Amino acid sequence: MKGSPVSPAPAPAPTTALAIVLVPPDGPAGVPPETVLLGLPIVRRTVLCAQRAGFARIFVPGATPAVRTALEGTRAELDAPVPADAVRLPWNRIVSARDLAGRPVDVDGLGVPLASPSDLPRAEKHLLRSLIKDTEGFMSRHFDRRISLAISRRLAGTRVTPNMMTILSVAIGVFGALFFLSPRPLWQTAGALCFVLHSIVDGCDGELARLRFQYSKLGQWLDNLSDDIVDNLFIAAAGFGLGGAWQWLGLAAACGRVVVSVTTYLDVYRRTGTGDVFAFRWWFETGKATADDVYDPTSPITWLRSFGRRDTYVFVWMLALLCGVPGWVVCHGLVIAAVNVSLLVLHFTVFRGRRAAA
Repeated sequence: MKGSPVSPAPAPAPTTALAIVLVPPDGPAGVPPETVLLGLPIVRRTVLCAQRAGFARIFVPGATPAVRTALEGTRAELDAPVPADAVRLPWNRIVSARDLAGRPVDVDGLGVPLASPSDLPRAEKHLLRSLIKDTEGFMSRHFDRRISLAISRRLAGTRVTPNMMTILSVAIGVFGALFFLSPRPLWQTAGALCFVLHSIVDGCDGELARLRFQYSKLGQWLDNLSDDIVDNLFIAAAGFGLGGAWQWLGLAAACGRVVVSVTTYLDVYRRTGTGDVFAFRWWFETGKATADDVYDPTSPITWLRSFGRRDTYVFVWMLALLCGVPGWVVCHGLVIAAVNVSLLVLHFTVFRGRRAAA
């Protein structure tokens, strides 16, 4: 989803600790370390979380054959001597990469300890909640994620990949846009419901990628491009369904958005070699290193730009479409496109020197 970083998600800030060791729990552990939780063995998930959090070395001494099998393909060191200053983490404590990145030397209050199988649901809930980022908008956090996380939870243990979910969300979105080529309210209502379903499914690809550590540059590009394709098709289709001047207004809005997207992608790819649109910085954001800095909830700019966030305008468009006023979709899309094109012109002309100096 736009407005919430997707696969691959930016890595949490590296920790100051360089090594971590998985040790036996102090109390009872009624769940073996190779137990599968949300698609991954517990011990493998913890090792991958540590890798993602920035630990240079990860030790798992005394690994059983089952644990060795579970850790194949990871950077876990099974037979090497453990440094004395390594962070000690019980293997039965379920943590996320965010947990390890935020407080690496104090693990007592981190995550969820597994003492018995009855603790597994609580551990699942903890991991799923960790997928909700601080930079997400109101609608994404309180509506879309509630449904998409439930879907991802059920898909985590299957062979469904993040890219499959991206393709499915695009298919739903394109199918829904076709309904707006007709001016009939019944068809447009069906299209609006498809758009909502697309928005929800669109969140599952990034959730699965973060749950199972299946990050890829292809997935990143697919996720961002799919949002742009579906949004622009909806705007253009709404215009064509209304007919007359609306056709040209819808086409102009879609074309303006395409220009902004292509320019943004090219700028980000030139600087980072990725398709991470959250790495793009306007001239007034050049001093902000992370997405959390850009989307500071206390900043007035964050509140203003929320009107252009995908989770916000998807909700607005849904209401407009269900109320039978598709013209609002075209108008909103046109306004957002005009604002972004204007900012883009200023960004690469008037304020070019300020960007270069930064």
